[in-house]
Amino acid sequence: MVVTSQQSLSTFGKRVRWGFLGLASAPIIGAYFYNQGYQIPFLGCPVLHLTGIPCPTCGMTRSFMAIARGNLPQAIRYHLLGPAVFAIFLVITAHLILELLQNRRIQTFYSSLLGKRSVQLMALLIALSYHTYRLYLLSHSGELYQSMVRSPLGHLLFSQSSIF
Repeated sequence: MVVTSQQSLSTFGKRVRWGFLGLASAPIIGAYFYNQGYQIPFLGCPVLHLTGIPCPTCGMTRSFMAIARGNLPQAIRYHLLGPAVFAIFLVITAHLILELLQNRRIQTFYSSLLGKRSVQLMALLIALSYHTYRLYLLSHSGELYQSMVRSPLGHLLFSQSSIF
């Protein structure tokens, strides 16, 4: 069900929507340009770089790029939740564009769902469970330890020279 407000958006409401539109569309636009060969040098996971441990979103950029190329199986291999998150960004982007074009707030079934604490907690639990599973697989294969040892933090913690 879609309900459009009778009241026009305030100036502040428009600014907020433009800000969120920029945030929601950036990964979609970025995936397109990354596939065209444009690269942003600092765009890497600082957690992975410093600790050798992948963060919960590691692989999401590659997943988005695979989606932008139309390769859904590869996107899922990079990050299982990538296609769902990409779809959410698309829906939010379209929703905000419609609100700005109509100059009215649009209330939908998913708007009320996103505000529910139980839905938010469920999404967090799914994301953390998947991340834990990925860390388990990396740990079991030995890749996690090797990555940690090669990281800057690993050099500090696992160096052969003794401080004492």
